[in-house]
Amino acid sequence: MTEPVVLPNFESFGDQALKGLESPEEATAATQALLKEDRNAGEPVIDDPGQNHITLERGICREGAWYREAEVRELTGADEEAIAAAGSSSYKVFETLLLRGVRTVGHEFMDRKLASELLIGDREFLVMAIRRATFGNDLEFEQLPCSDCGELVDLTVPLDAIPFTHLPDPEQIEYDVPLRRGAVAAVRLPTGADQAAVLAIKDGNGAKQDSEVLGRCVLRVRHADGSVTKRPAATSLSMSDRKTILKFLTDTQPGPRYADFTFVHDTCGKEVTLPISLAVLFRGM
Repeated sequence: MTEPVVLPNFESFGDQALKGLESPEEATAATQALLKEDRNAGEPVIDDPGQNHITLERGICREGAWYREAEVRELTGADEEAIAAAGSSSYKVFETLLLRGVRTVGHEFMDRKLASELLIGDREFLVMAIRRATFGNDLEFEQLPCSDCGELVDLTVPLDAIPFTHLPDPEQIEYDVPLRRGAVAAVRLPTGADQAAVLAIKDGNGAKQDSEVLGRCVLRVRHADGSVTKRPAATSLSMSDRKTILKFLTDTQPGPRYADFTFVHDTCGKEVTLPISLAVLFRGM
């Protein structure tokens, strides 16, 4: 008798990209499901997988012009060896995937500097496209137990079914976030460079990680009396304002929402959560 598959602990890299990047998240076992018919609303913009071209949400700006087109390629055995050499760090694996699997963004070839400029959501979308180019559009699961009724089933998850957040205006760089007492924070969305800075904090202090993100992404605060504080110290912000800004940065960041993937189980009728991780996307490598 085939043993049921139990998804291992894995690291989230969707909505948790700003915080707790190295913290494992227990994957919720899912069962055979029927995708909701409205799931296609909000699909990412992606070309024929054979062409390996995608349109990023933000892309890069060069001399006032925006470039959002990117090209990825199928990974080879040489790439697999390089990814294995990256070790157990999800961030190092992620960076290796970008450097090996992305050919170009705009007219520029991928390198570390270019990767660091991209929004976190664009980076995650690129990794999804690399996965599609290498293994196809479907994630296959066998003998998954339903977290509600326990039934074991096989499951096919199309990458296109993963929820996706778009930017209303891809060229908007700054955003106003209303704070308490009539203040307004001008912020920018986090990039790969910000992600690396958060990971450089080794003691696992979530508050310090939050401060790092805020210190880098809060450009200024306009107070109710009209005064402006440029680059305010993250530790000077109230706890309430910090949480408000961090939530805005997380909610507004574009790209795949891997942690939000759900199915409706056909047998018991329950909506079941199945977070998708880097480990799940490239399972077996």
